[in-house]
Amino acid sequence: MNNSSPERELLNNLMNKYPLKVKTLQFILEQCQIYDALRIINTNDPAQILEPVKDTLYLVPLGGNLTLHVKVNGSPFPEIQWYFKGSPLVGKTSPVLVLENISIRDIGEYTCKIKQGLRSELTSPKCIVNVKGTPPRISTELSDVHIKENEDLTLSFEAIGYPEPKCFRWFKNGNNIVVTEIPQLRIQGADVNNAGEYCCEASNPFGSCTTRTAVVKVQEAIMMCPAEIQIIEQPTANRVYYADDWMYLTCKVRCSKDVKFVCFLNNKVLTGNDNVLTTSSSVNQHSCLLIYRLTEEQMEKENLKQLCFKFEIDGQVMSDDVRVEVKTRAIKKPLTARNKWALLIGNSHYQELDPLPGSRKDIHIVKKNFKELGFRVCMFSDLNRSAIQNGVKKLASFIQEGDYVTFFYAGHGIHNNGKDYIIPVDARMKYVSRPQNVCLEEQYISFDECISHVWITNVLQKHEPALIFSIYDSCRKMKQKFERYQSNSSEDSFQIASKNSFTLFATSENYEAFERKSVDISVLVDTLQNVMTHKISVQNLSSKVLEKFDSLGETEGEQVPKVCGDLALPRSLADPSHPRGIDESECGVLKKWEQFASGRGRIQHTISLGDVRIEESIYWNIEAPKDGVTWIISNCLPLTINLSQTTTSKMQGMNVLVKLQTGIELLQVSKKLNGSLSIQFLVHHLQDLKDHLHVELYFTYEGQHYKQEMLVETPAISQQFYRGNQID
Repeated sequence: MNNSSPERELLNNLMNKYPLKVKTLQFILEQCQIYDALRIINTNDPAQILEPVKDTLYLVPLGGNLTLHVKVNGSPFPEIQWYFKGSPLVGKTSPVLVLENISIRDIGEYTCKIKQGLRSELTSPKCIVNVKGTPPRISTELSDVHIKENEDLTLSFEAIGYPEPKCFRWFKNGNNIVVTEIPQLRIQGADVNNAGEYCCEASNPFGSCTTRTAVVKVQEAIMMCPAEIQIIEQPTANRVYYADDWMYLTCKVRCSKDVKFVCFLNNKVLTGNDNVLTTSSSVNQHSCLLIYRLTEEQMEKENLKQLCFKFEIDGQVMSDDVRVEVKTRAIKKPLTARNKWALLIGNSHYQELDPLPGSRKDIHIVKKNFKELGFRVCMFSDLNRSAIQNGVKKLASFIQEGDYVTFFYAGHGIHNNGKDYIIPVDARMKYVSRPQNVCLEEQYISFDECISHVWITNVLQKHEPALIFSIYDSCRKMKQKFERYQSNSSEDSFQIASKNSFTLFATSENYEAFERKSVDISVLVDTLQNVMTHKISVQNLSSKVLEKFDSLGETEGEQVPKVCGDLALPRSLADPSHPRGIDESECGVLKKWEQFASGRGRIQHTISLGDVRIEESIYWNIEAPKDGVTWIISNCLPLTINLSQTTTSKMQGMNVLVKLQTGIELLQVSKKLNGSLSIQFLVHHLQDLKDHLHVELYFTYEGQHYKQEMLVETPAISQQFYRGNQID
């Protein structure tokens, strides 16, 4: 093809003047970035993407520059197109993409697609661009302002930073006056009192900056003020007013002397604690502000259909009437939670009491329901008294006003004299000889080794959650004698009554709770799991459990659940959660929760045994979140050890012995390695770990023995659970 083009002319000149090899010519053209000439040469080499080889994250300061590269080969040279968030970037067809003055709009995923003739497209790994967190800085400063009295005063500036600053603290003459969400301060109808020196501090989580000091001058209006009262602003309001809303009415007058305002409602002087009447004066101008609220109870009691407000000034002048129609809201706002938390404790293996094999399985079943309902879950098994107290207090440290909290306990329990107790796994049996017969011994457990459900409720109540739903899946019958002791009234008496608590007991006082032996789960959990995620109130949920028990024949009246509580609103476990902005901030409670749940990691090693190369990796992880919402924090940690081998010669199997030392117990597995091998351990009682997990690998190959040791850092929960110490 001898059609004329600059690229063809260049190739002809090079080939006629220099005896170049094709690869040399291609290298020169590529280094000179003459890609159109490269596409004329065809050695039928398929296109390839050489770099990048994997997804890469780039952190760039706001306003900085970044150059992205893609290295490709193939002949003819493939066509190149850059994409941003899946859309092509017009004109960006070079292997080099330059991003200048990066802003928030440039954050995202960049990819490069190449195509060679009729062959299918190839897509490069992702280049993920994000902006580094930077403190704010002032890009446009405050300006001095000179206005006349009664004109609007507006002060504004511009600040940039990442994340974008949302907190602007304004100062006048060195005193903080107001905080705004935008870099603007607006005062309507300014007067001489608004004159002064103003500045503003802009802040984000990474720092703050302050503007220059702007001088504001307000020129006083020169006018003769009459002695008689003149209304310059009549009160106004919306025509329709809803009960329980707040109404604001303002009346302004001009007069050279002080005046007195009186407000009338339906021709009667307005009084009452819910109504606030304030007055202010400034240079012959006087204003009155009425803040009024009509409750639904008052509206129904007085049968109010319409309101008529008017102001009287000094008994001389009356304002216009303000008439509004009164309505009630037909639709009530749906109930929502701020955040939702659940603490699940299942005690199975007791030191001196009968084991309960179903308790651990119970909490796993209930956990799935709470996960589906969007709760953040702490799930612990086999806790002693100190650990139970730590778990309750640790969860309470995350609770805030408006949260939903659920406490579930499965294990041994008792009811005594109107109070319920849960029994930790370390509760000790004691023996007392009867005075009348020294040969007979009597068993008992001290109440001070148990934990009162009232104490648990008091701890959870401290931050005023909107709901505390407690489920006690335990017996309430005294199987052993319990030593009486003088209880602490502050622990065994409810300290807060907030109309937010509801409790479901698996059985009534002095009755037992049963397990279904065929499936090793309790009758309560088996009944509860089928209705727990329904969008019904916890009161109705408990009623449905009672209805299902009424139709069961297996307990024959020996187990009848019981409910009690003071919950005022029909709150449901399925109510949606709406966290506040402060909860999701860098120092917010949700970030602290994720840090508490950070028990995850990986260790990798490569070893050579003769002609055998073995890749080792150890993974550990708290249960994965559901849709980025639910963390499952547990005191049982799954640990996975993966082994894979490569060799240059034919090899029979290699024997592998894996030992895991937790400091509490020794776990070991022996298997044969043929290609790859995966071994899983479940480490219990993380809260009791005192040192790192110690992994030892023993390999036997061709009569030789090899040993590899690795240390796994103690998972975070064992460090943050305050093992062996009660949280104050």
